[in-house]
Order: sequence, then structure tokens, then C-alpha cells
Amino acid sequence: MKKFATILAIAAGLAAAPALAQEGWYAGFGLGVGNLNKSGQDLTGLADAQVDDTDTTYTIRGGYRFHQNFAVELGYYDLGKYGFSGNIGSEYISGSAKAKSYGLSLVAIAPMGAFDLYGRVGWEESEIKANANSALFTANESDKQSGATYGLGGRWNMSKNVGFFVEWMKNDKIEVDSYLAGIDFRF
Repeated sequence: MKKFATILAIAAGLAAAPALAQEGWYAGFGLGVGNLNKSGQDLTGLADAQVDDTDTTYTIRGGYRFHQNFAVELGYYDLGKYGFSGNIGSEYISGSAKAKSYGLSLVAIAPMGAFDLYGRVGWEESEIKANANSALFTANESDKQSGATYGLGGRWNMSKNVGFFVEWMKNDKIEVDSYLAGIDFRF
């Protein structure tokens, strides 16, 4: 009897899976950590520069799931603020670089009952704003770049309208690996 109840529960869960993988609009947000994949010298040009290579990241995103296996998504990613310091001769320099991007992605989805595995690939516009300070000067610089964005993730569909996701995301031009967790809402 216990085996029969287990089989019945599994069958009911699998039967409900198509209802969780519904097509339509969704929006979500996530919070996580970013890891900068640049050395202090690469970021600043200073031979002895030190860089804080970890910071908080977040995303706000929305999309349309037009098939149970595909969606198109527009997202904004704040990729963190990374401090740096170093010397030019005897002159101490410190500052920070802040990275953000927005992009459009095609998301391929593999529904697995109440869970989805997904991968994304798309196009992004990124910006890094940097400032550097010393006793003698202050400098500000901004750089905008376009390139590929991609990522992998998983989502637990807690109900028909709410899902919890975890995701790794990266942009080609801004070398930050972003690890996020968040909530998606389906409409």
C-alpha cells in the first residue's frame, strides 16, 4: 500500500508539471555576489595595485516564455563596485570601479517536474565607471562596451505563479562572474 501511495504521489507531481511550465510573462529579481576576474594591474595599470575582487550584485529582469522550452528576457544587472589601491612611485592612489549592464537573452529551458534547468545567451551593453584619487589629483573615467552575455541556472517552481532561481551569469566584456539567487513571478 505504501508503494502504491508513493507511485500515486509521483504520478500526480508529474501530471502537474506542465501546469508549472506555462507560457506567458514573468518578472523577477535576484541578489548575490560578484567576483571580478581582473588583477589590480589589469584594472588600473599600476604594477603593485591591490583590488577588492568580491562585491554584492543584483538583477531585475522580465521576459516572455513563448514555449515551454524557450523564453526571451530583458535584464538589468548591477555587477558590483570594486575598490583598488596602489602606488605610482611614492604617490598613493585609491579608487573604485562600478560595473553594470543590461541585455536581451534567449533562454533555453528544460522543464523537469517542478524544476527547470536553463541556459541563456544574448547581447549586452555594459558600463564601467571608475574613479581614482591621490593627494595631487582626482580622475573619473567611464567605458561602455557591447558583447555577449551568457549563464546557467535552475528554478524551483514553488507554485503556478512563483519560482525560486539560482544562476551564474557572465558578460564577455565586463569580467565579473555573478552568482545570484532570487524570485520570479509569472503573470
